[in-house]
Amino acid sequence: SIRCGPRAAGGRGGARAASRTAAILASMRYIDVFNGDADGICALHQLRLAEPLDAELVTGVKRDIELLRRVRAGAGDRVTVLDVSLERNRAALMALLKRGASVRYFDHHAAGEIPSHPGFEPHIDESAGVCTSILVDRYLQGRYRIWAVVAAFGDAIPEAALRLAADLNLHPDPLAALRELGESLNYNAYGDDESDLLVPPAELYRMVSRFADPFRLLKEPLMKRLDEERHADLDRALALAPHRASEHADAYILPN
Repeated sequence: SIRCGPRAAGGRGGARAASRTAAILASMRYIDVFNGDADGICALHQLRLAEPLDAELVTGVKRDIELLRRVRAGAGDRVTVLDVSLERNRAALMALLKRGASVRYFDHHAAGEIPSHPGFEPHIDESAGVCTSILVDRYLQGRYRIWAVVAAFGDAIPEAALRLAADLNLHPDPLAALRELGESLNYNAYGDDESDLLVPPAELYRMVSRFADPFRLLKEPLMKRLDEERHADLDRALALAPHRASEHADAYILPN
């Protein structure tokens, strides 16, 4: 906290200090950088349910992971990164820290050596069976755990999802619905670029962010469309004949 003596609080010095503080706060930028898949979206959603603020969004398709190079931030700016490899973003991260930005980083991918810097707050765990939403769930002490369950299903670690869900006392049908939601959110992220996706990841996140309850999100027409398209793609894939078959393996060529 800032304490002011009687003279500073009541005189011009106090007014100038208050004005400078207001100017600093007004110029501070918040930037959220996240993978556009289920894990990245649900990780950020948990965090912003707990810490609401209006941040700039930087995201992309699932395989677009060198996202920090798109961030222009400097002294006083606060960057939160979720579900992109530190190892692949190391140079951009160090450049942000050098320019005076503070960076909070949640991720479960390969990190390499984790930098030590006063402006850097890492939450990294490369263990098997962990996703970024689980790390955020730990950070928030389970406050929005149901979204970590959605993410774990979407990130193809159902055992972790079921372990998390055990504390929520969910019956089989609601649990199956959460699995469908996670897989549909993840399905949307696959493509060479955003033009391949049904909905851009930033737009999908904004829609998800309107709902604290995932079961209400499931009623949205867009989610129903994502689910239908995902199942249709699976049906088309299962209907394909192998391009080449042998006693050891079958090879398939999927249409574009």
